[in-house]
Amino acid sequence: MLVDSRLILGLENGQDNEGNPIRKTKSFNNVKPTVTDQELTTIATVLAPLQEWDLVSVDRTNIHSLM
Repeated sequence: MLVDSRLILGLENGQDNEGNPIRKTKSFNNVKPTVTDQELTTIATVLAPLQEWDLVSVDRTNIHSLM
């Protein structure tokens, strides 16, 4: 049974000295499990302009109860 969910924004701001992308993540915990993936994507696009870095990915982590 799905008991909890987390929204994770993947952010990028340029490159390091070796040319590798500089990436960070920002997590939002306690997302209602009933929220759809499309709704989370919409929320992420609304939050993106409020971030200092550029949005490059949107992920969702779900927590399921096995017992």
